[in-house]
Amino acid sequence: MIDDKKIEEYLKSLQKALPDYNVTLDNLSDFDLLFKEKNNCKKCKNLASCQNENIGFYTECENDTFILKKCKYKLVKDEENKKNKLIKTLYIPRTIVDAKLDNFDTNTLSRSKIYTFINNLLSNWDNPEKCGLYLYGSFQIGKTYTLGVIANELAKRNIESLLVYFPDLIIDMKNALNEDNTRYEDLFNKLRTVDVLMLDDFGSENMTPWVRDEILSPILNYRMLEGKIMFISSNISPKHLIDYLAIDNKPQSKLKAERITNRLQSLVTSISMDDTEKYKR
Repeated sequence: MIDDKKIEEYLKSLQKALPDYNVTLDNLSDFDLLFKEKNNCKKCKNLASCQNENIGFYTECENDTFILKKCKYKLVKDEENKKNKLIKTLYIPRTIVDAKLDNFDTNTLSRSKIYTFINNLLSNWDNPEKCGLYLYGSFQIGKTYTLGVIANELAKRNIESLLVYFPDLIIDMKNALNEDNTRYEDLFNKLRTVDVLMLDDFGSENMTPWVRDEILSPILNYRMLEGKIMFISSNISPKHLIDYLAIDNKPQSKLKAERITNRLQSLVTSISMDDTEKYKR
């Protein structure tokens, strides 16, 4: 047991260290914890090195009531988690969500256009006339990274996006259609209704009448009617889209391809990224 004199001495020293509070015998243990946690926080450099009883929290006294408050590192971590939850990815590494507009290289005309487009879009998000982007060009020039940048910036504004690697999506949807109709419907509805849909590497899949007529066409039609934004990356230029989507030379196929292309053009602004000689972020 600690004798009364030592308790009194510690109480006085604690009161001196915490002049803004009224330290008494009744609340001594609580202020002892508060004092220790304050000292821990002064030395703390990140959430991983937190020495407090509750990681990321410190004890505070407000109106004679002791409460737990989040530290600055916990607040930042929670904000990152909240942002990451708004960025859904399918068949794409989650590391893409680390892409940031601050790191986006504007070393070419196309990148400068994209940078300006993104900033204008974010500034006028409530504008009903807003549209997405169709980024096209050769491989390894940063198209996917650009989509990640946009998803990241949208998440900062609490806007949900779904970034999908399109070729793998088609394979998965075929399997789901044959094995699990519920999962197929869930995937299909998510693609139609998510706030922002991003299709990465469109054109690398094996285009078939089923993909064109049962997947792509209804998704584009729904999003066009509902005014939902889309972003697409592709190695196919807009002028070659009709030939790609037609699959064959039949008049009916050409007509379907033209309809899809027209819907797509109403949803996006096309920018070629082929002025980038190599992959740069």
